[in-house]
Amino acid sequence: MKPAQKLYEGPDIGEEGPVGLITYMRTDSTRISNEALEETRSYISEKFGHEFLPKKPHTYKTQKAAQEAHEAIRPTSVYREPEAVKPYLTREQFLLYSLIWKRLVASQMKPAVMDVTTIDVAAGNYLFRATGSVMKFPGFMKL
Repeated sequence: MKPAQKLYEGPDIGEEGPVGLITYMRTDSTRISNEALEETRSYISEKFGHEFLPKKPHTYKTQKAAQEAHEAIRPTSVYREPEAVKPYLTREQFLLYSLIWKRLVASQMKPAVMDVTTIDVAAGNYLFRATGSVMKFPGFMKL
């Protein structure tokens, strides 16, 4: 929680000065503000192309016991890419910020599409199984 608290409070990130990099982190909500959704969808379209953007934003169900007072933990701006703020963060802060940032962006991208093949070989009393997959479309795995 200490690295998260520092990201929330706002480390000094150069010319911008102290900036809160993540939203309130003591929540288990999956709700994202409309502004954050629009910004994330614009980012995906610009950086990855329209083929990675679903027609409608993905929404996720929140558990019954979840506190909905705050939105989900997310970056305050998806345009503050992890690598851009890395020089100003500790290793722990960078890893946590990178995880939060990637999860938000991936949550609004199309799914990956894989062709999966399974081969079973029976040899006496034994069964050997080999599986393989070929990526047809990287979707959120592009991150």
